[in-house]
Amino acid sequence: MRIKILISVITILTFFLNAKSQDTLVSAFFGLDNALPSLLCNQLGSQLDGMPVNFKFPLDALSLSETDFEVLDNLGNIHTPVCVFLAPANENGENRTVLLIGEFGTAVTNPPVEVRIVGDLFTTDTFSGESACSNIINLNGFTTTNVIPLNDGPSLFFAQGIDGNLNECNSGIQTIQVAWDGGITPYISGDTESDLFQYYIGYSDSSGVLIPHVPISIADINDNDNFHQLCFSTSNDIVKISMMANTVEDPNQDPNLYSEIDVVSCTPLTSIDDFFEEKKRLINVVDFLGRQSKEFKNQPLFYIYDDGTVEKKIFFE
Repeated sequence: MRIKILISVITILTFFLNAKSQDTLVSAFFGLDNALPSLLCNQLGSQLDGMPVNFKFPLDALSLSETDFEVLDNLGNIHTPVCVFLAPANENGENRTVLLIGEFGTAVTNPPVEVRIVGDLFTTDTFSGESACSNIINLNGFTTTNVIPLNDGPSLFFAQGIDGNLNECNSGIQTIQVAWDGGITPYISGDTESDLFQYYIGYSDSSGVLIPHVPISIADINDNDNFHQLCFSTSNDIVKISMMANTVEDPNQDPNLYSEIDVVSCTPLTSIDDFFEEKKRLINVVDFLGRQSKEFKNQPLFYIYDDGTVEKKIFFE
């Protein structure tokens, strides 16, 4: 019986799957330090920290518990949230941000540096009308070290096309939903949330050239969450969204920097083989001395692909 040990293929697959995992748990935002009342968690006591944790896929609310999360601070202490909520961003088509409330460190001397999923928290299917893919995953074991410091302003972490019953725009012919890594309000004096559309820019792709489009209005506002819907009059597909700096602020009153995000759409591969076929084509096989080899057993060989990558493989018999 021939046993194939494909060292480099396993390495590449592991890298690919790890990248997908890191992409799923996008970020955590140390949004408030000792600024939330403990009554939010049905407890008496001192003020607590607030930390939104952001995901690429929507979460199954029934699987959500405070014991699903651990927060590691800079000194190595591990904290479990007192309570967690999907609200206020818990409408259909949202559910990608969990608010952790508890004590997670201090902003200057001992900030949080990592968030871990340690319980069986599951993603769930997207709704009809969302352009993002569904992917039902048990997130147990996922981590992120992308913990945004308290004094950093908010930034975009997600964008997708929205249609059908999820579309709240009353004007335009294309709607893009965007999500910030924490709650936002207008930063410029005199602005209301309905004024924010003028600072967003959407981009369509014309043969590699990005064409800017300003939304004609904004929807899904005045609900105290981190999601907006941008209403565009163009029929050209919007592929990227940007936001001008110093236009919105987080609950700590820190303004945003310039932020941009690609609009996701669901074009899944039918198999892992499709992934490799789309990415590269084998052009040569050589041994340690660089000689082309026709013997594939019991020796290390180097597989050279047209994208410049080289894989080391050993086939044992």
